[in-house]
Amino acid sequence: DALPIYQILLKQLLSIYKPDGFDWLSYQITKSNILTLHHVTKVAEGGILKIENAALLTKKSHRALNICEYRDYILYKEINDFFRKIILSGLPLDEYLKAESKEYKKALVKTLYK
Repeated sequence: DALPIYQILLKQLLSIYKPDGFDWLSYQITKSNILTLHHVTKVAEGGILKIENAALLTKKSHRALNICEYRDYILYKEINDFFRKIILSGLPLDEYLKAESKEYKKALVKTLYK
């Protein structure tokens, strides 16, 4: 049985970035808040499902980011640029990136309750 590309990609990203209980926006990974893949460059804009265009987000943070796209597009673009920085590093998040992730989560949550 061949795994769908989505599952293969998720496994590859997990082995590269080793999320350590939290996604790229500092949301905790749980059984009810599982990891998903976010297209950094949207499919509608030519983004394809590959490692260089995928961010590890939980269901909750993914949903929050999708809402943010419509409420604060500038923040949405900044967060995607942050994801590109992580992707370019090709490494698990260091303390600096984790701190930046927490700041983006705060900004994202603030946007949700505008």
